[in-house]
Amino acid sequence: MAGYLGFGDQSGSKQSADRTWLADAQKHGARFLTHCRATRVLTEGGRAAGVEAVWQPPEGDGATVTVRAPRVVVACGSLESPALLARSGLGGPATGRYLRLHPSSVVGALYGTDQKAWWGAPQAGLCDEFADAGEGYGFLIETAQYAPGLIGSATPWISATDHKQRMEQFRYTGTFIGLTRDRGHGGVGVDANGEAVPTYAVSDEVDRDNLRGGIEVQIRLHEAAGAHQIQPLASSASTWRRGEDLAAFIESVKRIPFRAGGHKLFSAHQMGTCRMGTDPETSVADPLGELHDVKGVWIGDGSAFPTSSGTNPMVSIMALARRTAVAIADDAGAAAAAQTAPTKTGAVSTEAAQPA
Repeated sequence: MAGYLGFGDQSGSKQSADRTWLADAQKHGARFLTHCRATRVLTEGGRAAGVEAVWQPPEGDGATVTVRAPRVVVACGSLESPALLARSGLGGPATGRYLRLHPSSVVGALYGTDQKAWWGAPQAGLCDEFADAGEGYGFLIETAQYAPGLIGSATPWISATDHKQRMEQFRYTGTFIGLTRDRGHGGVGVDANGEAVPTYAVSDEVDRDNLRGGIEVQIRLHEAAGAHQIQPLASSASTWRRGEDLAAFIESVKRIPFRAGGHKLFSAHQMGTCRMGTDPETSVADPLGELHDVKGVWIGDGSAFPTSSGTNPMVSIMALARRTAVAIADDAGAAAAAQTAPTKTGAVSTEAAQPA
């Protein structure tokens, strides 16, 4: 079973949130609402007052749910967190701006043996030699698990015959990915129904240079590893075969644009859109994660990133979430202390603060 960890871990070996953080929270009294979608953060008097949501089980009728709370943590991810704030009229002018995606390129190559890319650790190799190609921006070269469903949807469509042939050969295909730390950014808006609408274009020249650099490094790695053929994921790309001019092939691939009809790019890391900072014009939350424009609403996910991390952001997200949780606890403690402080007559209030 451990060989399939990249596609759903039933063993618990990856120590995912359902086995760790959520289990710990449940042990300490937390309750969870499944099949529930937050529609609006409620505020009263410039402070958080709760959340309104829609509960829709797979079978049966749904219902509107209102949770009253003096503190709300927004952690819907960098695509949905800004949409929730926008539907709520919160966050200020920077809400949805500065979307970073770590745009990633892929170069595959045919080898003489079955690569068994579906087996083993989801990510077993990483090269950070080019992590800083200038100005603190660059790219990583990584390996990743993949299976027929993912490859079938990602392979550029040229014809039915070509697609079938590529799928038949994919067991012999090894891939690298070039993960780019993006300096440029996109954004997330909402449509007439309040649904998130992300937009992103690779328009920053530093990002373009780093994407091209990542593709070149992947090609050279495949050639050095003994690949028989090399094929970038771009419908207009030619195929390099051993014995042909590698430098000319690289130059032809680098001329392919990063847009529709060009290189296929991927993202597994969405960051920004509710970023932290000191200026309410360019950030949504203060450096500890609390919204500038309303107290008691905190950002608890990767949308708080001021810039892209440049590497897989899981550990950074957990570290920021813990840091923000400590700040929320301190805020709750201060509120409780204020409520129990002696009054002017020396009496002590017995009204308990509501839990975070």
